[in-house]
Amino acid sequence: MTLTPEQARIDANEALAALYANVTDWDEAVLNQAIDAIGGDGRPFSANDLRAVLPELAHGAAGLFFHSLVRRRNPRQVVVIGEEPSTAESTHGKPIKVYRLSAERLDAIAARIEQRKAAA
Repeated sequence: MTLTPEQARIDANEALAALYANVTDWDEAVLNQAIDAIGGDGRPFSANDLRAVLPELAHGAAGLFFHSLVRRRNPRQVVVIGEEPSTAESTHGKPIKVYRLSAERLDAIAARIEQRKAAA
């Protein structure tokens, strides 16, 4: 049976939804904190950087998390700016995305910092 493009899109979205359901709130919170700390200065980062600070993280969860950030449009979270080879042994140097935090996310980080200073 040949799928129509629309049916293929529906099937793919259902498969992704099932995978996203495995990303826990804990994973999401840890990943958000890590990418804000790593990318909060506006410099590019990748999953290689996350592995350096979160070596025990479920890497499948990280990939799904990044996919959800890239797809989010309002507010925009991250911007894909390139690729680099993965440093994970299991990937054999496969290309992975390099990201930069969006202006909206950087503004939100700055606002949180100011709010903490004001509360101190």
